Amino acid sequence: MRKNLIQVIAVVLIGVLCSACATPFTSAIPIRPIPDVPSHSASVAPPESSDMPSVSVTDPGQTELVAINTLQELIDHLNQQREQGVWVSTVRYSGTLSQQEIQLLSGCVGAAGVECSIVGDEHTFTLMQFPGHRIVQAHASGDTSQLTADEVQALGIAEQMVAQARAQTSDPLELELLLYDMLRERTTYYNEDTDRSDEDELPRYRTAVGALVDGRANCQGCADGFYTLACLAGFRVDRMSGLLNGEPHEVNTIYLDGAWYVVDATATLEQAKGAEQVYPRFNAGVDMCGSLSWSPEQEIKPIAPLSDRHYYYNIQNDSARHNYQKKYTDLTELTQAAVREFDVNGREVVYLMLLDRQATQEEIGQALRLAGQEAGRSFSASYSQSVSGNHTYITFGFSE
Repeated sequence: MRKNLIQVIAVVLIGVLCSACATPFTSAIPIRPIPDVPSHSASVAPPESSDMPSVSVTDPGQTELVAINTLQELIDHLNQQREQGVWVSTVRYSGTLSQQEIQLLSGCVGAAGVECSIVGDEHTFTLMQFPGHRIVQAHASGDTSQLTADEVQALGIAEQMVAQARAQTSDPLELELLLYDMLRERTTYYNEDTDRSDEDELPRYRTAVGALVDGRANCQGCADGFYTLACLAGFRVDRMSGLLNGEPHEVNTIYLDGAWYVVDATATLEQAKGAEQVYPRFNAGVDMCGSLSWSPEQEIKPIAPLSDRHYYYNIQNDSARHNYQKKYTDLTELTQAAVREFDVNGREVVYLMLLDRQATQEEIGQALRLAGQEAGRSFSASYSQSVSGNHTYITFGFSE
């Protein structure tokens, strides 16, 4: 006979402690003044589909329980349910879940935590939402009755930020970058538990409320904030846990033209506000994630093995949008472009990327000398390069 007593195994809130990362590369589209605009201003067509959950309920169509035998099968099932807006799911699980596995599960299903209750072999899993999930649902439905007062305020701020960004561009990449920049300018990195009043609640700085309303957040809060902004702008976005330099870290994933890429919304927080920015993991494939790593179980979406030159954004200058679209697969063309930046635009420091090729210092020096001779230009120059994956990042320093 089935026991009536329901055994609650665990409620696990993800407590990610992370540090904002740094990178030696500099770049940027400058932060542009943002005018006050109405919320119905210019828009960008959304992707084909969205990962925005619409409701937070048990699957109403589930009549026969799904049989699951392994932890990976369970992770896959809960993620599939979450993407369909189902946050409470009951399955027949043949294994035994340890406390460690529950903790692992929490970081693999894109939720703030997991509650698990058991009756016999029936396991009921309740995925705990981040505020960003609820905010996105409320925006889609127009019903804010399930939001807290702080979440309503965060929704209003997010809608205004998206409207302001859309007023400046109709280009999807520019829109994504503007939202990223606006979140960075608004938020200061913060990762202390001293202001936590309720041990059962997720601290504000780990949520979109902290990032958008309070202006301070850790990696979870930044990821929740970017998730909120990007979803409201029509992008298909999720989140992913991993390790950055061996420490727990949370990032976003974004779907662009048939592939998933990493966006690390925390990476630029410790840069000086208003300064030229570094974008170390902005639409990055595995090849450009550097010291960020994750387990197969944590890879909720299949991250593209290689970054796409049309979306990956790292080292650019003020004419970033123009240069970004150029395909520097030839070292000669790259050094010619570097010389033009100095000769025509007066830029003393130039950052360029050589795609799908590794170049030595000797090769770069020879190509740079030839480019100067062809331009009939005398100058002093220094340069350094960094290789990641199959790409070479080159920094040029010019002087008269």
